[in-house]
Amino acid sequence: MTGGNPTTGKVIEGREAFVEVSSRLSYRQFWRRFAKNRGAVAGLAITLTMALLAIFAPFLSPHDPINSNLADALRPPSQEYRLGTDNLGRDVLTRILYGGRISLTVGLIVQGISVTIGTMVGLISGFAGGRVDDLLNGLINAVYAFPSLLFAIAVLAVLGPGLYNIFVALGLVGWATVARLVRGEVLSLKNREFIESARAAGASNPRVLLRHILPNCFGPIVVVGTLGVATAILSEATLSFLGLGTQPPTPSWGSMLSRGREYVWSAPWLTVFPGLAILLTILGLNLLGDGLRDVLDPRLRQ
Repeated sequence: MTGGNPTTGKVIEGREAFVEVSSRLSYRQFWRRFAKNRGAVAGLAITLTMALLAIFAPFLSPHDPINSNLADALRPPSQEYRLGTDNLGRDVLTRILYGGRISLTVGLIVQGISVTIGTMVGLISGFAGGRVDDLLNGLINAVYAFPSLLFAIAVLAVLGPGLYNIFVALGLVGWATVARLVRGEVLSLKNREFIESARAAGASNPRVLLRHILPNCFGPIVVVGTLGVATAILSEATLSFLGLGTQPPTPSWGSMLSRGREYVWSAPWLTVFPGLAILLTILGLNLLGDGLRDVLDPRLRQ
């Protein structure tokens, strides 16, 4: 008797093995469904390509992105300058590659801030209920109702233009969307049977929230986070276009568009190619986000 029941040990081992196999099958099933979604695969390919181009920009760039060469100003695309040069003689291709680093970094960091704040606020609001929910939900609705770009411009007007201030401005804007989504998920989950079972087993509120409710919100959070990266990149490009984003001489797609508009007829490559870079990146992220939604949402899997 003191040695333990071997049968019980086998049952426990069997349960652990069953859980491990189930997780592995679920993982394979996810990738199988993902591979069948052509839009998601195309979005992933485009996003990875743009990310790799940005990461390896120092090795792929044929010229310096900052130093000017007025002797080569406004040269059209040629063998030496694949995408032409700007009004200061800087290679457009090089600046697009380095500008991708800025845009993708802004998108990831801003959305990381938004997802973190929004998830915390949504979890607390939906789970606590009562006056706490009323207060936080009112705050969420107030931020969500205010035009996000105007709010970001107001924040940058106080903090001043710059890359790090963009992180703060856009991060404070985007969290409301995530919070509304997470709050709705929590409200639909907190009275489910498996939550009641966890409470009956003696689980505390923080354990129920973090171990049972939050994992069930990961799917929608991943989807809205992916789509939010595209929104953050577009917002950064807009702010840089208005002169409130990345400051010269640092290359940015939005600032390149802003400076190229003066030469839109005489040197159209200054606006066409940065615009295509933004278009491809946003398209890839949107396709990826839509594909993840189709794969993770059980109502859309068919």
